[in-house]
Amino acid sequence: MEQTGYFEQERWKPSNAQPFPVPKRKRRNNAKRFSDEQVKSLESMFNREAKLEPRNKMQLAKDLGLQPRQVSIWFQNKRARWKSKKLEQEYRVLKANFDALCHQFEALKKENESLLEQLHTLNGLLENSNKRQSSSKDSNENAEHIASTKKRRAS
Repeated sequence: MEQTGYFEQERWKPSNAQPFPVPKRKRRNNAKRFSDEQVKSLESMFNREAKLEPRNKMQLAKDLGLQPRQVSIWFQNKRARWKSKKLEQEYRVLKANFDALCHQFEALKKENESLLEQLHTLNGLLENSNKRQSSSKDSNENAEHIASTKKRRAS
């Protein structure tokens, strides 16, 4: 009987979809949320300048009791969120404009169809009118021809 290794045995067990456990992400013990006051100060500074100069970053970190790296990361994350919100807002505006243009296009398409239908109807009426005039002209010419023929015979 042939012996198999641990990994070959584990591979064939249906209950083990992953042979190696995937570690769950844990929040670092030293990772803390910023206080409301710190967030207000960071937001205020972000509203003034979205990208901090190193000197301002050091001063802000010192004033708030944070590490300069924490301030840098907060600003980096804030810029990413701000950019994402800006893109969403621009998308909504573009989508609204697109929807309005689609509505306008459909209205113009219906108007065009209506005008084409009217044109077709008027062309039909014009043709009928021309046929009647032509028929009437032919009748008059026939009547004149018959009258002139009768006159010739009578003379």
